[in-house]
Amino acid sequence: MKQEIKSGIRLAKRGIAAGLASVLMSCASMVHYVEPKVGAIIPVAAEKQSYGASFSAGADYGFYLQRIGLGLEAGLDYFQSSAQYVTTDSLLPRVALNFSPFEIFLPNSIVKPYLSGGASFLNEFAVIDIPEFDYHENVRSAVWGIDAGLGITLFDRFNVRAGYTFLPTSENVKGIVSVSGGYRFLLEGKK
Repeated sequence: MKQEIKSGIRLAKRGIAAGLASVLMSCASMVHYVEPKVGAIIPVAAEKQSYGASFSAGADYGFYLQRIGLGLEAGLDYFQSSAQYVTTDSLLPRVALNFSPFEIFLPNSIVKPYLSGGASFLNEFAVIDIPEFDYHENVRSAVWGIDAGLGITLFDRFNVRAGYTFLPTSENVKGIVSVSGGYRFLLEGKK
């Protein structure tokens, strides 16, 4: 009985070692990147309100597995919008899963389109200032969103994407349309 337990423990250790080796080998084929980007954010009004486009700047960190065409990306965008009496600074952290069949079937292709889906959390810091009424107030709000988008990577470095963030809990806007472009700085990883 004691011998069977020792044999089972040895077998479990070998299985764990083989699993770790497999994970490390798949990590070696991951391509990591950091991508500074600029673009535009366009809020989609819930009612007859109109919002203009805002310049946005941000950065993403991500990685993808070329063998299966999947990637994971985390990003943070900043944009400022203003309307009469209101100026809003916004931060938009997000996490997305990307899928590109071109990574699997045409890994040497110059143009690699991909689909993206994920979640975001819009944080707004607004200043309401109405001098005629001597009114000044700072307001903070946060809402979560669901992201969907399309992107194209050129030469594994230049990235252009368009997306829509649906904001189901927001009182002012239904969602946000975003368009951005960036340059990917490849980090460690097999390419």
